[in-house]
Parts: sequence; C-alpha cells; structure tokens
Amino acid sequence: MAEGLTLDWRGNRYDVAKSEGREAKPDKGSVWQVSRDGAPVTSFPAESGDDVEAVREKVLAWLEANAQRPAADVGRQ
Repeated sequence: MAEGLTLDWRGNRYDVAKSEGREAKPDKGSVWQVSRDGAPVTSFPAESGDDVEAVREKVLAWLEANAQRPAADVGRQ
C-alpha cells in the first residue's frame, strides 16, 4: 500500500500524501491529498490496497482531465 508519492507533470511537481480522519477534510476517512507548491489541488478517496501505480494513475487522469483549468484556479477544490 502506498503512503505518498511525488510526480512531475507538464513541468510542475505534485506531492500526493495520504491523510486520515479530521485531516482529510471535507471527506471523512482516508483520502489522497494532491498539492502543488504547498497549495491543495484536489483529493481522492483512498481505497484499501492502493499501490503507488494506482494512485499515480488517478492523479495523472485528473490532471489530464483538468488541464484547461485557469492557473488562478489551481489550489481550489
């Protein structure tokens, strides 16, 4: 099971960390929190058995699907 990872996408570095309980706002339970330069970008529910590759695929799919978001919108959830 993964606990976190860092990935590069289109010249930006993203950190992905697993958050538990109250830290996982607004969701309850475990979530994968994605941030860039310390600003939250998005989060995903963590599933039991998530490995590094599964988490990487989720994050990259989200980044591709949201590539057209304005730069000022990054950091909003």
